[in-house]
Amino acid sequence: MQRTAAVARGYGRCIRPRWPRQFSTLPQGALQEIFRPGRVHDVVNPRLVETSWVSDPSRLLPDSDRSEVDELCEKLQREWKAEAVVVVLDSLAADVQPTGFAAALLNFWGVGDQRLHTGLLILLLTGQRRLEMRTGYGLARILPSEVLQSLQQSMVPQLAAGSPGRALCQGLKGALQKLEEDAPKHWRNQEGASSDRQRNSHGFGGGQTPVDEFMPKDRVAPK
Repeated sequence: MQRTAAVARGYGRCIRPRWPRQFSTLPQGALQEIFRPGRVHDVVNPRLVETSWVSDPSRLLPDSDRSEVDELCEKLQREWKAEAVVVVLDSLAADVQPTGFAAALLNFWGVGDQRLHTGLLILLLTGQRRLEMRTGYGLARILPSEVLQSLQQSMVPQLAAGSPGRALCQGLKGALQKLEEDAPKHWRNQEGASSDRQRNSHGFGGGQTPVDEFMPKDRVAPK
């Protein structure tokens, strides 16, 4: 099953969105769905829009930081049978719980290897001052809750200083270091292997968690 760490809250000053020019002609309702989504279907998928690993529709990250975050995610999937994706938003819809939303989005996109379930999703809500890190159940062996908590704590000072991009880089570097230290050898990619991976319709490896994993042990999902 997917795992999550304790949430980092109230870490510093709010960073206001800078909406990209290409969204300026959209109706207000459509903008709300993009920038403050209430459903996972409404989150801008960076693999389909920009072939990136960073969904930042409001351009809350400086360009240089966004590029470095993307490069770190690319390094992770190039070197390991794993994937990391970063979602940066001002906030979610008022009735949406961030922890459950992060878990649902990881599963909806199918982040991570299809067999190993090695996906990592980082959700940063700058207006709500919330940070969520969610892993597939395979990657949770290397990044259990206590490790994710430690990674989040290492990110808080830069978040509090108003540097979300630097904070995200810090967290991803920590995740890469843990993979180097503790991941099984068979998780490591052979050179050039990542470019040959099959992708699902969302552009990820297909690491969906079966519905049965969310059911109580004495119940079985209907066929």
